[in-house]
Amino acid sequence: MNKNVLVIAGSSQIGFEAVKLMLDGGFKVYFTSRSDVDFKHENLFKYKLDVCSLNSFEELKESLKGINFYAIVNNAGCVVASPVEFLDENELKRQLDVNLFGLLRIIKYFSGQLDDNGRIINISSMASYGVYPFLSPYCLSKAASDILLRAYSNERGTKYVSVRPGAIRTKFWTQSIEQNKENFKNFSGKYEKIGLYMLENAKKNSCQALEPFFVGKAVYKALCSKNPKPVINVGFDAHICAFVAKFLSESLVNKIVRSTLKLKLHG
Repeated sequence: MNKNVLVIAGSSQIGFEAVKLMLDGGFKVYFTSRSDVDFKHENLFKYKLDVCSLNSFEELKESLKGINFYAIVNNAGCVVASPVEFLDENELKRQLDVNLFGLLRIIKYFSGQLDDNGRIINISSMASYGVYPFLSPYCLSKAASDILLRAYSNERGTKYVSVRPGAIRTKFWTQSIEQNKENFKNFSGKYEKIGLYMLENAKKNSCQALEPFFVGKAVYKALCSKNPKPVINVGFDAHICAFVAKFLSESLVNKIVRSTLKLKLHG
């Protein structure tokens, strides 16, 4: 096949599963991460990239000068958790810097190197379908990135795919707990029970959720399909979210969410 693919944040477990399938399928993978990855392959070319640093993008742009890509796959992401009333503005900016502005920088720096029939594949989330209480920064960043990518596609004619996984068994959960240590202080008092529930649920998902291979497989399918679907849901929970967003009214969804929260907070 010998097509070039630029993979952003390839060291994530989801990204790495997709990369292995790409290499097995004959793609040439230009792999970026913030830290070194101990993995070698004749068609794997590794580079450093921090999606929050313009200098890092400038350096990568120079390193990849003259290379055209069949596809760009973006795996970069983080999550910020907090009740809205206690949400720190800097934490919201951190969330958007990675999940939204990171994608914008990828488009600005590398869309000019996409083939005419190329595509951008973004790892989004089932969270983009609606506001999960206490995860509103993450939800809005994913919804906004999907809107940004869709608008770019319509403007330029480039194919795009938003891969929207549900809960996936990765180290992302434990990393998120560590990154939100200060934010979890916002769950004291009236939100204490829901904060504890979120911590336990994150720990459970880190070892019991769907294997990342299935998301990697969805990414690979989006690469190989002549006309890929613009949205690919991965996991039963993601399909449920898509159904709810499409067929249930907002008022009904809000009522269900508030009832569920009431049970968690006072049950």
